[in-house]
Amino acid sequence: MSSTEKPPAERAVRDRIRASGPITFAEFMTLALYGDGGYYRSPAPIGEAGDYYTSPVAHPLFGTLLALQLEQMWRLLGAPPRFDVLEPGAGDARLARDILAYAPYLDPAFAAALHYTCLDPCPRDSGPPLPNLSWASDIPHAPVTGCIVSNEFFDALPVHRVAVAGGALQEIYVTLDGDRLAESLGDPSTPALAERLAAEGIRLQEGWRAEICLAASHAMQRLARALHRGYILTIDYGDMAEALYAAARRHGTLACAFRHASQQDALARVGRQDITAHADFTALIAAARDAGAPPVVLFTQGEFLRNLGAQHFLDALSAQRLPALDLQANRFAIRDLLRGDGLGNFRVLVQAKDAPARELACLGNDPEWLDALRRRLPAFPLPLLTPRHMCLLEGRYPHLAAPG
Repeated sequence: MSSTEKPPAERAVRDRIRASGPITFAEFMTLALYGDGGYYRSPAPIGEAGDYYTSPVAHPLFGTLLALQLEQMWRLLGAPPRFDVLEPGAGDARLARDILAYAPYLDPAFAAALHYTCLDPCPRDSGPPLPNLSWASDIPHAPVTGCIVSNEFFDALPVHRVAVAGGALQEIYVTLDGDRLAESLGDPSTPALAERLAAEGIRLQEGWRAEICLAASHAMQRLARALHRGYILTIDYGDMAEALYAAARRHGTLACAFRHASQQDALARVGRQDITAHADFTALIAAARDAGAPPVVLFTQGEFLRNLGAQHFLDALSAQRLPALDLQANRFAIRDLLRGDGLGNFRVLVQAKDAPARELACLGNDPEWLDALRRRLPAFPLPLLTPRHMCLLEGRYPHLAAPG
């Protein structure tokens, strides 16, 4: 590509602006991330060769603990002969494969009932086919009994950007200033933006900026409606509306990542950098409640994983005769899943639809469940880092990497 030739996603953005004038940031984000040549259509945006990492990339224990929770959900639903798991935004299916890799060590009837569907318009899975793993670009029509689980899905959906200028709510558009992509202010493209803020009791102050993700509410409502009976697990970074739209975040929460470094200019590297914004859990809760799936709890990932027995696995890891560097690498990654200043600070929203919720192990209300897990552990293989996972220890301390 010559220095003057633009990448496909940026060409699509420029062509759209030239054809119809300034576009909303939501439309820009859709083209930059999901359109032809978009970021999520690239082969490896996640992991060492990409621009960021997620919990399933950090360590397989994340998928192991989710598998244990799914097994209990299956039991709470009466051990149905088919237990469906839908994962929107599954990407490279790393989480799916970690869950399915552990399921055979659990109740054989659960493993036989488990059917996992990855929902993603831009799949990047290169692993071997599995009989109980399938792909779909949209939510299946058949009603689902089981669990809908997502990890960093809602933060990547296109957002509208707004600002308060002259006492009025304005929308931030993407336009062309000569040959340069630039921002411009205009009247909101839809009354739904002001209606969302009013519904959540939010009043933005002069000069503040914010993101509003109408697509997230729509997606959550569709997912909750597809669930006949079961649970929704939403794992993401974000907050309730009163914290999301507070003075501390008066510049908004839009974030970009390129080669594992945060970037300031969302209009740069179109199609070559990640763009996200914090999830609005108030909106997600409202959308699912309207579809019959009220919230059970919103807490941190650290709490969620500890309640599912993360410490038991850490203790078992210490008892293994592993090379010192392997032991350190696995410990480091697991602790990052739990740390309050790491992935452990992500939020986990648990919702239930026509399903028992008080007994869920992730809530930490059932010490007998943890005792039973401790007794089962000797029969389980210990999940350890594989070449499919990113070695966070080497990323933080490169001098520890194996030579060659």
